[in-house]
Amino acid sequence: MNVDCLIEAIEAARETWDFVLELVPPGAWETVDPQTGWSVKDQVAHVAWHELEMVGLIESRALEGSPWWLVDADQRDAAIHEEYKDATLDDVLVMAEGAYSRLLEALEGLEDEELADPSYFKNMPSDWTPWHLIAANTYIHYAEHAISIRRMLRNVKGNRTNT
Repeated sequence: MNVDCLIEAIEAARETWDFVLELVPPGAWETVDPQTGWSVKDQVAHVAWHELEMVGLIESRALEGSPWWLVDADQRDAAIHEEYKDATLDDVLVMAEGAYSRLLEALEGLEDEELADPSYFKNMPSDWTPWHLIAANTYIHYAEHAISIRRMLRNVKGNRTNT
């Protein structure tokens, strides 16, 4: 993996993510999915949080993000949800756009060899691969949540044929 390919993968997945978000009817952004307990707004905030964590990783060249990484994924997700649940949709969308812009900018500052070598990142375990970590928190993450949102939209009454 090199920086250009990573950015291309992120941009391609982000286009799909943005397309799925364009399918969300205005009144459905804050409708809670009974299966997940999250709204589309919650998922956008969640994805943006992960992007911002990757920005911090890349900019500092250190694995020293949020203390929420020290708890299991369910606890972390609950903490992220709690932090952003009362944010307005507009605030979440602005945060998400800013996070994505910052992510692309930070990625441009990486060298290809840094993506494959954890020694470039303070505190990163030697058996980790930096680009895998970035992928899991960006383009793989977009796909996971896009699927969740599409499923949710199919279940929104009257929207079954639109997704």
